[in-house]
Amino acid sequence: MPEPSESKSANDQNHHIETIWRIVIDAISLIILLVVSIISNTTAIPFTRGFFCSDATIKYPYKDNTIPAYAAVILSVGVPIIWIWTTELCKLCYFKRYPKTRFEIRLLFWRHKSYQIAPIVRNLYILTVIFGYGYLATWVLLEVTKNFIGELRPHFLAVCQPSIDCTSITLLNQYNSYLQYGTNYTCLNSDTTSVREARRSFFSGHTAPLFFGFGYLIMYIHVSWSWRHLGILGHLFQVGLLILACYVGYTRISDFHHHWHDVFFGAVVGSLIAFVTFKFILNWRRQDPQFLPTITTSTDSCATSSNDPLENMNTYPVHLQEYDGQSTEVGLFHSSNVAVRSRQKILQPISLLKLVFDGLSLAIVLLTWLLLKYLVKPVRRAFLCSDLSLYHAEPQKKVFPTWLLVLCAIGIPLVIILLSECVRWYYLFRQKSAKVAYELQIRSKIYRIPEWVGNLYIIIGVFIFANCVTAFLTNIGKVTVGRLRPHFIPSCFHKYSYHDFCNNSNEWIINYECLGESSDIIKQKDGAYDIRQSFPSGHASIAFCGLIFLALYIHKVWNYRNFGQFPYVMETFCFALAAYIGITRITDNRHHPTDVLAGAILGTFVAIIAFRYMVDAFKRSVLSDLGSESMTD
Repeated sequence: MPEPSESKSANDQNHHIETIWRIVIDAISLIILLVVSIISNTTAIPFTRGFFCSDATIKYPYKDNTIPAYAAVILSVGVPIIWIWTTELCKLCYFKRYPKTRFEIRLLFWRHKSYQIAPIVRNLYILTVIFGYGYLATWVLLEVTKNFIGELRPHFLAVCQPSIDCTSITLLNQYNSYLQYGTNYTCLNSDTTSVREARRSFFSGHTAPLFFGFGYLIMYIHVSWSWRHLGILGHLFQVGLLILACYVGYTRISDFHHHWHDVFFGAVVGSLIAFVTFKFILNWRRQDPQFLPTITTSTDSCATSSNDPLENMNTYPVHLQEYDGQSTEVGLFHSSNVAVRSRQKILQPISLLKLVFDGLSLAIVLLTWLLLKYLVKPVRRAFLCSDLSLYHAEPQKKVFPTWLLVLCAIGIPLVIILLSECVRWYYLFRQKSAKVAYELQIRSKIYRIPEWVGNLYIIIGVFIFANCVTAFLTNIGKVTVGRLRPHFIPSCFHKYSYHDFCNNSNEWIINYECLGESSDIIKQKDGAYDIRQSFPSGHASIAFCGLIFLALYIHKVWNYRNFGQFPYVMETFCFALAAYIGITRITDNRHHPTDVLAGAILGTFVAIIAFRYMVDAFKRSVLSDLGSESMTD
């Protein structure tokens, strides 16, 4: 590689060189992916799959898109790019994270010519280009999968208009026979583009790119939005992005453009590609060359202790404070590594603004959940009168009523967490172990908060926030999908027999109104609107969120050597109780099995994310390792 024309100064400790060939190769790679995705989307012929007349999953009526394709593209590309660029520019303008004299980047051109560029230009280039690479890779995989599998959409028969009329078939063997395209039927619809798209259901083209874009942005927010005054506000934005992505996926099901597994696999594929792109291709833990420049000054007190360049970008300098005649590093974000039973006292500053943002975030999530719960009415989903899954008997009594769910999934975990923290405080107080005091500054006054109070605030606050988010995501699915409960027809029409209600087995009921359905603004708790809110199960999602969170807490905290296998027994009990609550929703005829499964996955996912990434201060507490044998005098 040719040497730059300018000499390297003594202050260029973070000097880095880029070549013009990198930009050229990146551009060629992106163009190749773009061309392949366009060809696959416009000219490739999908696999012509046949169908059975008895297949009720492709007999849904055609509906227009709630979220058009162009809107999904704008959301999946525009929101992440604007958000990332705005954040980086704010860092440059307001936080001054890019020192000019300590970090230089030079771009080599042809014939040994080089130009110095600002670090923010390279950072924005890397963030944008790698995002574009992952986004186009998602589209290529999406288009290739759609064309090779050729799964029929739920409204395939309505769009295709096959030459054979399934309603005229009377013989059972013909009704269950496989009809091959070109041999047994052809599509009479002259709109070949619509017929082609009706054969490309798996997996969802709205969901996969959107989950990639928002997943990439969520991970960027996690490593970049670590200003200590924000509290859980950054997590609130992450939850908002996840809710918007889930809403778009739900609309694809309610619009009959995709099966539920198309949306599910689209979300999984998009999230997985986003994780691989951000974690391994962007490689934000790489130090040479550094992805983002570290803050370096002439004094040693401003050096950060983390090896992660992104963490260094978002942490403030540590300060030295003396306690008991010893110097202790106190970071504004991360507590220093001090032995568990050291007699040093560590102060962790807390701002009043953080508490305000925490309360504001909880209030926003709670109010939006109440709005969805009691004001927003579910979509009126069409159904096939021969759908036997809707003829179950009306439930008489709940095995697990709502008050018992709240007690087991929220009340008991809160009590156990409170008692555990009290026991830990007593044990450590008796052992004269380290005490972490939080400093809350309100204007010019400083208040000392005990460590156990701070831990309770963190854990209980995150626990309540996680349950509110789970309830919000659950109700988004309920009102958007509008899936009918197993006892829908008996409860809605008071028809308990298939023969009494259904005259034509292929008849779609679209415009209907349940008996006793009111036009009140506030929804009734168990009225006509509730029987159209089956997916996902609210009991299962709340139960798994609360009890899995408790199991993770027990696994983290109850590691005292004298406990033996008791913590594992408690963790198993938490999972068993959550599973039992979900099973009762099926046996009560209140939910389909897929509703309970989706609720369990949702609650578990939120609990793991909340405990793994939001309880950082608790995990880094010097008192978290109860029963450690090490001791520093």
